[in-house]
Amino acid sequence: MHMPEQERTMITFRKAPYKFTYRIGGIALHNQRILCQKSTVYPHNVYWFLPGGRAELGETAEETLSREVQEELGEVAQIGRLLYIIENFFEIEKEHHHEIALYFELHFSADSYLYQDNMLSFLRPDEDQLPMIFDWLPLAELPQSQALRPSFFNKANVLQALPATVQHIVLLNGTKAAIP
Repeated sequence: MHMPEQERTMITFRKAPYKFTYRIGGIALHNQRILCQKSTVYPHNVYWFLPGGRAELGETAEETLSREVQEELGEVAQIGRLLYIIENFFEIEKEHHHEIALYFELHFSADSYLYQDNMLSFLRPDEDQLPMIFDWLPLAELPQSQALRPSFFNKANVLQALPATVQHIVLLNGTKAAIP
């Protein structure tokens, strides 16, 4: 289903005052830790987020996550079940964002370099050879640190006890909205 390389189109656009993004992320857990990537795009707003990225036009969610993991981590991922559909409305650096994000379970082969005991924090180059920062953050510390975005993932037991069924979450400025 993936479109040819020359026609790659990320599903994101701007229409004042919003930027819309369709994002696919993975939840990789290992030894009571979660794999996260640090955002360094906004110098005044550094935070962690889950591996993944923007979907491309004509690409399934699973294809997106597989591609992003291959590009960013150099690994083949086993994509598990869909866990969360998150509609996220937030502001960064005075820009309003509207994001639709799907989060899947994410696993790697048992012999993956990612599962080695010494692989807590590490750097990987992006397509422009700029460093991407990854770390296995301790799950027990997330509620206290408030380090992960969307902030819903910092709540106690959200990542420690994954849901049995798909959860639909709406976040308004980082706060969970009541769904009728």
